[in-house]
Amino acid sequence: MGHLHEKNAERKRVNGLVLKSPMKVFGAFRELGQKVFADGALSKKQKELTALAVAISQNCFD
Repeated sequence: MGHLHEKNAERKRVNGLVLKSPMKVFGAFRELGQKVFADGALSKKQKELTALAVAISQNCFD
C-alpha cells in the first residue's frame, strides 16, 4: 500500500509544478476536466464510474 501513497504524492508534486508553469494550457486542461466531471445530465459519480470502467477495459491502471 506504501507504493500507492508514494505514487499519489509524486503525482501531486508534479501537478503542482505543472500548474505553476507560465503556459496556460495546463490550467485550461484542468478546468476542462473539472467541467467534464461536474453534475449535469449524468451525475459526477456516474461519470467517474464510466471513466473507471473505460480505464479498466483499456488496461489504464495509472
